[in-house]
Amino acid sequence: MRKTFLGLTVLGAAMLGGLSTPVQATTYVETRTMSRYIACYDRVYVPARVLVNTRGRQVRAPGQAWEIAGSRWDHVRTLGVYIQTERVIEQDHHTLRRRPC
Repeated sequence: MRKTFLGLTVLGAAMLGGLSTPVQATTYVETRTMSRYIACYDRVYVPARVLVNTRGRQVRAPGQAWEIAGSRWDHVRTLGVYIQTERVIEQDHHTLRRRPC
């Protein structure tokens, strides 16, 4: 088994050695027309990001109450009343997005 493995290793090395060719570096001169533009961009508007809290400031707490109409008494719940608040997380701005010239 060891002789077989050693033989395959030698055979593989010989094959790789036979396939490799010397690398030849070449240099050449190319004529190019250079553009006056270095980079081109599109201006894109990014809207502001605002955190909206619908339960911002409490005006009236939720609770329970009695509604009386003649001889009828109803025990009801009352909803809380809140003032919505907003907080700007990121201001609106323009950003430049790269595009081909």
